[in-house]
Amino acid sequence: MLSYEDRSTLPAATILAVALVLGLAAGGWFVGQGLARFKSESRTVTVKGLVEREVKADRAVWTLNLRRASDTLADAHQRIAADRDAVLAFLKKQGFAEAQIERQPTRTLDKLARDFGQAQAERFRYVVTTAVEVATPMVDLVRSASGATEELLKGGVILDADDQSGRANPRFVVSKFNDLRPQLLAEATKNARSVAEQFAADSGARVGDIRSANQGTIQIFGTDGNDESAPFSPTSTPVKKIRVVSTFEFALK
Repeated sequence: MLSYEDRSTLPAATILAVALVLGLAAGGWFVGQGLARFKSESRTVTVKGLVEREVKADRAVWTLNLRRASDTLADAHQRIAADRDAVLAFLKKQGFAEAQIERQPTRTLDKLARDFGQAQAERFRYVVTTAVEVATPMVDLVRSASGATEELLKGGVILDADDQSGRANPRFVVSKFNDLRPQLLAEATKNARSVAEQFAADSGARVGDIRSANQGTIQIFGTDGNDESAPFSPTSTPVKKIRVVSTFEFALK
């Protein structure tokens, strides 16, 4: 036979147990809802935006290298000075202004003064080098003038090839590239959103805001297909193809 205290304690324990079960169930429901919202809000798609644009170079740098060798220093310098004067006259005849022409320093090599001495096969003691550099926005004029250097050869002037640096000569540059960068990135973003919208349409979703963006790579190619992105690329053409590939992460609704 239960006492008065036993009868009053049993309903309280039952109520506590029921409340605990209901609390756990409700907590689990809220947690489940939270996870569902988290998964929904974290739905994203990552795509790449590609844009290519042809741009004509707006600046040219052309270096005309000269070299003379002789057994006497005075003769070598006299010959190199005459070659330089001939190059200066040629450039002015082609239409370049004095301000666009720069005379480079003259360097002299005395082979007998070298630590390891003069090789038997070397004929002349002195080698004198110099250069004349043209820096101009007149890209087309540089193209035509560089194709007319046979006139110098006929006059006895031999242009020295600068194969050691690996740089293009003449070199055509897009100096206003930074002005184009915002436009190219905007086009890449537009292209990426278009790709994301196509993906979203196939999956029954809608594209939301950009979650993250990476500018990615910007490359410059010549019309011959060679990559000119490096500071001193081996080839250079007046018309460039600029390629921008950026990565974007879009939210999906």
